[in-house]
Amino acid sequence: MSRFRRALLPLTCLVIPAQGVVLFQLETFDQPTGWGAGTPHPSPPSIQADSGPEGTGDFALRITASPTGGAGSRLAALNTSLWTGDYLGADVSVLTMDLRNQSLLVSSMRVAVNGPGGWFVTEAESLGLFSPWTQVAFDISPGSLISVGGSDASATLSAVSQIRILHSTTPDFKGGEGQRTILVDNIRAVPEPEIPIFLGFGLLFLHRRRR
Repeated sequence: MSRFRRALLPLTCLVIPAQGVVLFQLETFDQPTGWGAGTPHPSPPSIQADSGPEGTGDFALRITASPTGGAGSRLAALNTSLWTGDYLGADVSVLTMDLRNQSLLVSSMRVAVNGPGGWFVTEAESLGLFSPWTQVAFDISPGSLISVGGSDASATLSAVSQIRILHSTTPDFKGGEGQRTILVDNIRAVPEPEIPIFLGFGLLFLHRRRR
């Protein structure tokens, strides 16, 4: 389990650029933003109404994998637009998101990134079968990523060309097999947790001094 879970302060800044990640970017899936499967898929990632953590009126991304081998049997969703770009230049070190497992199988969720330095993945976040909505945090700083064929994490993070949300029990960018359905909502691009926490204490200190 990531050491960042439940350690992050709420972030409410909503930024949806045309292309490329920016600090404090937030995706709530109330409009299409380019998530797909990349290959023929019987049930590609899709936006579902009234499926997010807040229920009615809250949208979420639905990712599925079929129970047999072949097209659609690996659980993964990819993006080559909104969540690409220069993560290091944008000071983005962590991606948080709300996840819900609607499956009879435990899911090991990861984020994978590809770029000039090759493929890298994060450590896994485990979701129990039929889990409630859970906020997780994926550390995507260069020193925390796991190589899955990549040679330079910093080079990849400086020019990410593709990002994936996937399930895989072992480090892999392709996604693991097994019939699963995962819901995703409220993806956020944030700095190291210590930075917003430090800023929060600083503002509190200034407020007290003014009083």
